Amino acid sequence: MADKLVSKNMPTDNRNLRNTLISNFEIIQTYLDKLDTDELGVDDLKNKFDDISGKINTYEANVQAIVNILTKYDVPIQIVNGKVVETEEGE
Repeated sequence: MADKLVSKNMPTDNRNLRNTLISNFEIIQTYLDKLDTDELGVDDLKNKFDDISGKINTYEANVQAIVNILTKYDVPIQIVNGKVVETEEGE
């Protein structure tokens, strides 16, 4: 962010305080305008996030399916803290 908002040491006199607040609002407005036109690429980032999230969900479902198949055939395996681990017989 090239423009800095005034947040500390706000002026105490009414005129300078007013001018500082107006300046802050003008800076904020430029970024709100960019959000409205998606100039910042928010939609693209959201699409990428959704794609990655979908891939992670598919991966996790596949790992769980593999663990379920191996467990069905009495292979001592389970998921602990998101990792597939071999367990001792009888656990």
